[in-house]
Amino acid sequence: MYSKKELERLRIEGQKIADEMAREREEAKIGREYKVNDVEITCVQCKHNKFEQSKALLNTRGLTFFDIEWLNDSATTLICKRCGFIHWFAREVEEIKSDE
Repeated sequence: MYSKKELERLRIEGQKIADEMAREREEAKIGREYKVNDVEITCVQCKHNKFEQSKALLNTRGLTFFDIEWLNDSATTLICKRCGFIHWFAREVEEIKSDE
């Protein structure tokens, strides 16, 4: 059995986790800012600076022929949250953390 003190601690801890998850969901709707080589990324189409990050596999005919596509390299894609333009990066993309 849990004591009242322990139950209250668990409730507070759970509320903190739920608040953080809600903040992350809201942030994902808006998008995040990124940089590559210390240069902030802006959309080449609409000049917006909020993106959704994803990964894409760079398939080659040889590895596809042998059914081992998983050995191919991958690229980072940033999808503009305003216009949907997809930007491709072969280098490491770094999220710009906002100071709140």
